[in-house]
Amino acid sequence: MPNDNAIEIRALSKDFGNTRAVDDVSFSVRSGDIFGFMGHNGAGKTTTIRILLGLLSPTSGTATIFDHDIIKDSLDVRRICGYLPDGYGLPKELTARQFLRYVGSMFGMTGKSLERRINELLAPFNLTDVADRKLATFSSGMTQKVGLAQALINEPRLLLLDEPTSGLDPVGRHEFLELIRSLSREHGVTTMFSTHILSDIERLCERVAVLHQGKLIASGDLSELKELHGVKQMDALYMSLVQKTK
Repeated sequence: MPNDNAIEIRALSKDFGNTRAVDDVSFSVRSGDIFGFMGHNGAGKTTTIRILLGLLSPTSGTATIFDHDIIKDSLDVRRICGYLPDGYGLPKELTARQFLRYVGSMFGMTGKSLERRINELLAPFNLTDVADRKLATFSSGMTQKVGLAQALINEPRLLLLDEPTSGLDPVGRHEFLELIRSLSREHGVTTMFSTHILSDIERLCERVAVLHQGKLIASGDLSELKELHGVKQMDALYMSLVQKTK
């Protein structure tokens, strides 16, 4: 039977010395969803994402991405994923086009097919006219668009975004969120959207997982969670969930 889940996480834990950063976390992400992964800074979101990508090894538990085991099939996982880390530092001395060319080459892309893919990404992000300017001259919003473009260079099935709108002004945030929405709607890209900005989750996501101090405190349909806790706003839901952990 086909598996409709893009991600399945099972009893995942990660220790750093005596500190447990991720504590027995289990949830799934449906294929094609924009899935909200929410929690305060330091809740364990980034650690979980890095484990999914094989950048960290779990202390216990496991996960699959489109049925690929993250440990046994780590190379296959990386081939089908795009990743935008928190605070991604772009090489300021390169132009946007040069940087995308460099990232594409790491996936084995060359020649006309690579240049075609770069042009396909520059146009919808409104970067064509500035593609040959150095990244040092880019605004934060433009820089984040280039970061998203590099995460899409390999046409991933799963996009992992870690605090992608932090530091963006309201216009930049709006444009960035609309890009994510269009990727899901028009191209079927599954997105795991990790953030502590609750309004972004409310705007984009139907299903969520909530981490607090490394533990999963809720997961499921966002509207059902609000109804269950008797709240209408995202911030009220989050506070209700956190209060129940005390």
